[in-house]
Amino acid sequence: MAITNYRVDDLRALAALHAAGSFVRAAERLHITQSALSRRVSQLEAVVGGRLVQRTTRRVALTSLGLNLIRKTALLLNQLDDAVAEAGRSARGESGRIDVACLTTVAYSMLPPVLDAFRKRYPNVRLHLRDDTGQRVAHAVLAREAEFGIGVLGHPSTELHAEYCVDDPYVIAFRAGHALQRRKRVSWKELQAWRVVALRSTSANRQQIDETLAAEGIASPWFDEVEHLSSMLGLLRGGVGIGVLPHLALQSDAAVDLLSRPLHSPDIVRRIGLFRRRDTSLSQPAATLWDMLREHMAGHG
Repeated sequence: MAITNYRVDDLRALAALHAAGSFVRAAERLHITQSALSRRVSQLEAVVGGRLVQRTTRRVALTSLGLNLIRKTALLLNQLDDAVAEAGRSARGESGRIDVACLTTVAYSMLPPVLDAFRKRYPNVRLHLRDDTGQRVAHAVLAREAEFGIGVLGHPSTELHAEYCVDDPYVIAFRAGHALQRRKRVSWKELQAWRVVALRSTSANRQQIDETLAAEGIASPWFDEVEHLSSMLGLLRGGVGIGVLPHLALQSDAAVDLLSRPLHSPDIVRRIGLFRRRDTSLSQPAATLWDMLREHMAGHG
């Protein structure tokens, strides 16, 4: 189907002429001159290839062709106006939605106080949160499924703009009463003496730890494996071994009765930050949420 080029302003001119019944009143409605109004109607007639307005000495009326065109486009023009108005409200933060991809551990440890403050500034802006693993968070941003992401900063990307916020160190966690409770910190080599629960080798956290330990010539201390952090927390609370996990993972209610100690030699941390596509700009509400998250996370470093 061939595409016909036309101006929306010309359609508005025809609609105003139909509603007002005269060039004078129609021009006043549109805040333009009569000559400008006449020119717009003539341009639309040229595009259509037929007369849209019947001019007589007594009145101005639309032809059957013009009436048919108005009937089919009046609702579309209203919908177009509504869509543009809604986009303006979203841009100003008066309504709309922000799509954010976020690490699950950050979602429950860092987001609540920030969102509480954000709601006071933008009470009508909805949040669509994609809480997931680090790799999927980055994919959501790259695929434009989220305006920005909060996740682990890896190798620099030519497609993403990233801002570092806070370090999230790995710790050893256990139930109260464990022998490690008497220690102030624990080395990675010392973990060989215990049955340590680990995330599966497909986990980005596990891969980071294994690569760092291998570079230091330290054997991995893993005994049991689980798929999700929530499963690990359940095992640890039940006294089934001890587990290595990011410190932020202990900020949820599911870990309220667990203790932890820093791991050292080497110190291994996840670098948490914000990132977005370089070729896009954040909406005003999203930019505000970005700044609030950056400030909050930096304050917990």
